[in-house]
Amino acid sequence: MSNYLTAQQIYEKLIKDNIYEHKGSITMSLAGIDVIIKSTDTVGNNIQEWLNDWLYVNNVYHRTPDNSQNFPDFYLSESQNSNLLEVKSFYAPRRPAFDVANFDSYWKSLVTDPYRLDVDYLIFAYDLVDGQLSIRKVYLKKVWEITGKSTDYALNCQRKNGQIYNIRPVSFNSTRSNIIPPFNSKERFIAAIYRELLSHLNQAAVVKKWLSDVIEGYYNYSNQNIEDEVKQILKDY
Repeated sequence: MSNYLTAQQIYEKLIKDNIYEHKGSITMSLAGIDVIIKSTDTVGNNIQEWLNDWLYVNNVYHRTPDNSQNFPDFYLSESQNSNLLEVKSFYAPRRPAFDVANFDSYWKSLVTDPYRLDVDYLIFAYDLVDGQLSIRKVYLKKVWEITGKSTDYALNCQRKNGQIYNIRPVSFNSTRSNIIPPFNSKERFIAAIYRELLSHLNQAAVVKKWLSDVIEGYYNYSNQNIEDEVKQILKDY
């Protein structure tokens, strides 16, 4: 029988198992030729697949969506709206630049799936030197602990021709004093999405209805009322 572990327990077990001390590689085999991959292009997907097998070998209960492209990466229990785990990775010598989520899909989903605000993100900072793979650091974060504002916008996102595509992290792993820090609460994260939507959609009534629905939905899911805090943050902007 599989063991039920929380994201926190999985994180702690990875550290206890000395994940930082292990070295590995990514190999492609085709037509009798084995190639050690030295590019970082596919490392993130490979780490996620490795984690899937690590959970299996360690007898940790987990399951994945029928469509591997769907949210979340892993369910850690039979529940559909709790104990959810997203897996991200980035090349440790650089700042985090993975896609947290598609912006349009994410803000729309919060109305029907407010529990996404509480999902755990297991993040691997890796190094790849001459084909040798190592894990430099593992982080366990909530979405607001990896996202933040940018220099010019309320929410750091990938933008093309002025259009928002994907939510991107800030340098949550940096201790430098001159970097933009991540948000310190889910309420600030929601307020940032709200401000982006006001300019993104240019439909104030629709955006206000969205905010009301998210606040109500989150209360129904968690019994936590975040309305006053969100509105105070917006008032202080």
